[in-house]
Amino acid sequence: MSDQSHLVPDTSTSGRVLEFDFPGLEIGVAQYAEGPTGATVFRFVDKAVGAVDVRGGAPGAYNVDWLRWGYGWPNLDALVVSGGSWYGLAASGGVAGALKEDGHRSGHWANLAHVAGAIIYDFGQRRPNEIHPDEKLGAAALRAAKAGRFPQGANGAGRMTMQGSYFGLWLHSGQGGAFRQVGETKIACFAVGNSVGAVADRDGRLRFGNQTIPTGESGIRDLVELVPKDVETVDGSILGERRSSVPPSAQNTTISLVVTNRKLEYAELQRLAVQVHTSMGRAIQPFGTLNDGDVLFAASTGEVDSSDLHPTDLGTVASEVMWDAILASVPDVPDASMTASGLSLPPDPTEVVGRYSFGNELSMDVGVAEGRLTLTNTGGRDIFGVRPGESLAALSDREALCTTQSLFLPAFGFAENDSRRRLVLNPGPWQQAGTATR
Repeated sequence: MSDQSHLVPDTSTSGRVLEFDFPGLEIGVAQYAEGPTGATVFRFVDKAVGAVDVRGGAPGAYNVDWLRWGYGWPNLDALVVSGGSWYGLAASGGVAGALKEDGHRSGHWANLAHVAGAIIYDFGQRRPNEIHPDEKLGAAALRAAKAGRFPQGANGAGRMTMQGSYFGLWLHSGQGGAFRQVGETKIACFAVGNSVGAVADRDGRLRFGNQTIPTGESGIRDLVELVPKDVETVDGSILGERRSSVPPSAQNTTISLVVTNRKLEYAELQRLAVQVHTSMGRAIQPFGTLNDGDVLFAASTGEVDSSDLHPTDLGTVASEVMWDAILASVPDVPDASMTASGLSLPPDPTEVVGRYSFGNELSMDVGVAEGRLTLTNTGGRDIFGVRPGESLAALSDREALCTTQSLFLPAFGFAENDSRRRLVLNPGPWQQAGTATR
């Protein structure tokens, strides 16, 4: 594990923002751009009653047993969702520590910070490093929290999420939120999508932003009908494999939260969690698999003691709001022409020829063949669908941004940093940068 002491949390956001009216709920995000990876914190200013429902067969969670014991009094300070797999659980501890350091909670047994959380897996071939959300990043996300705003897409814990790997797809995902009010009852739903399954709308159409599905399917039914004749699960893996050899890449888990201001008995809140979590199988297919880590949290801030909605009606409405949140998590992928800022190419392309290191396990060689720049994976594992030993040729080598025919690595470019040249793969929100070594 590399030293992360030099990393600086970034609490800025980009893209779409959900604005909503829910006093007492504050949301903050932070990320390490070097990953990229991040964390999202939901803070309940006056505490909340919490419950949890776990559907995935491979969950990673922090302090969730407390939420299972049936305590019906407000005791939950914050929920944390983070990347970094098991290592990312440290972000939840950072939030608890920051609540104490900032004077919101103390070390007294009756005033301890109660924080729960869950993680997603955002390593693998999508990024060649082991940078993960840690205590410092969790604390930064908490301190950046604001009411009434939720950044969507590639922000916070959704910084490097994917969907659709079961079907051998490379589709970007992110975090999404939605809000609805019925009478006095407020319902807010949030989802960080990193699912083995694919996201579909209410008409069964696949939701993938402005990306391209290489095999041309447009509906979830089209994908499901491929199983098991044309798509099969790779033995010993959480990935799907197409017989057409489309490289799989997305892994695996959706962490979600439904929050209401409606006062509920613990049993009602727990059933809300179960009902909404069950409903998510409509929007993500398949859902709750052996290899997903799906966890849904439910929280009630209890300001409204109203009979506007029967608890079953509340769950039905919240299920639709959650579907909206899942759909909102899918980001628009930036056009290549919009991501060339800061990149350049010398008049003589041979000046960029050489090896570029992305970490201990990955390097790329840049060469020239038939007058065009080429990339060759000289590392020990895949990245962006390029396997070790494979090469990729640029369509153009006279522009600041070189484009390719690859759906998974459609562009690359070069930048100068501290007098050292860097190779930037997939410039934009999910880019990876390697430093010239020779």
